[in-house]
Amino acid sequence: MIDPPLNRRRFQATLASTAVGAAFFPQTLRAKDGAPGSGLRNDGAPDGFVGPMVGHVSDTEAVLWARPPAPGRWELEVFEAESDRRVERAVAVSAPQNDLCVNWRIDGLKPATDYRYMVSAGRDVTIAADDLRFRTAPDPAEPSRSTWAFGSCADLDPSTLWTQIAERDAEALVLLGDTPYIDSTNLNTARDRHRAFLSVPELAALVRHTPTWGAWDDHDFGQNDSDGRLPGKENTRQALVEYRANREYGGDAGGIYTKFRRGPAEVFLLDTRWFSQTGPSPVDSSQPTLLGAEQWAWLKDGLKKSTAPFKFIACGMIWDDKENRESDDWGTYTHERTALFDFLGEETISGVVLIGGDIHCSRLLKYETTEQVGYPIYQMIVSPIHGRTIPSLNVPHPNLVRGEAVPHVWLHVTVDSTASPPALQAEWVQRDGREMWSLKCNADDLTSA
Repeated sequence: MIDPPLNRRRFQATLASTAVGAAFFPQTLRAKDGAPGSGLRNDGAPDGFVGPMVGHVSDTEAVLWARPPAPGRWELEVFEAESDRRVERAVAVSAPQNDLCVNWRIDGLKPATDYRYMVSAGRDVTIAADDLRFRTAPDPAEPSRSTWAFGSCADLDPSTLWTQIAERDAEALVLLGDTPYIDSTNLNTARDRHRAFLSVPELAALVRHTPTWGAWDDHDFGQNDSDGRLPGKENTRQALVEYRANREYGGDAGGIYTKFRRGPAEVFLLDTRWFSQTGPSPVDSSQPTLLGAEQWAWLKDGLKKSTAPFKFIACGMIWDDKENRESDDWGTYTHERTALFDFLGEETISGVVLIGGDIHCSRLLKYETTEQVGYPIYQMIVSPIHGRTIPSLNVPHPNLVRGEAVPHVWLHVTVDSTASPPALQAEWVQRDGREMWSLKCNADDLTSA
């Protein structure tokens, strides 16, 4: 649907009008479900409104999310930023069975284009502000540059780390898990924690305009070191599906895995909890599975079809052994990691880089996989966003390049296919300015000789 342009004067008038109208706001929306209920926020949202949040964004589609404070009909309008022309209007219904969360899915967008959006409920409530915006991904066939932020292990306390991500111009945010800590499979507890997490002021400000994807690790899956045999995991899955705006959440067998591309990089965001220990491995029936047969087939198919110069395979776990008494690492499932590396070599799949979190340490490893894969495989571990480190997990490893237990860390990744060959730079960034380290390589370094 394309409507006549909404000119800048009219849009600014709409912004101004959101400061008015509290007296006309329905009481059921002003004081419902525990919301403070005494008026409207500066952007026009009612008290208790969480979001809006920009979720999955590709070159042609976008998913946006919000959690209103009461049931009702909520409308999203999307406009081209340059022309002010409305390109789409979508309606979603906030209902108790989804904890009042809503997703709007928009397609038919243009690549590498700036859009802005507004959310409304009837004539009485309009949520509009200059930071309600997003930019679609570049056309995958065209040379481009993109920047990413990856992080894991975050608490509910305010943090300028989220502000730093915005200041460093990250175009996409990937939450690797333990974001937030829940440590329960009670559905109401999981919902409450997710709602509080997305209400952290600095994070809430970031996701209003930054495409955001999320997976889980053990603490938001259910319990420390937990696997797929955990009773009640369907509750934490329901809460994550409600409080994230991924394009998809796993397959017919469950899970929450998804993939997405922005410019020269495609991310395969794995679920390393739901299927673990639930049956035999698809690569060795004498061993337990980590990924499960359906996710394993999905990953192989996606990697074979990907045309991205760089392919990030990311998850909450680390890709080697934690070397402690816990079993939630790829070291426990070396049969599946070995099978993955063999597959990359057999299919001559280039550009693969591994990303992990979880261990409250940040590390860079370079696996000597040239004979097996055709090039060395890098693993980038980034943890934690919060301030609690575990120095004992920064263990020696023959392939360790750098490693340190540093608090308040995120990973800033730039990929650039306008360069020849396409270039990758990853920088571990500490919130308070502590000097860390970086990785630089290019597509030729990650290609079979």
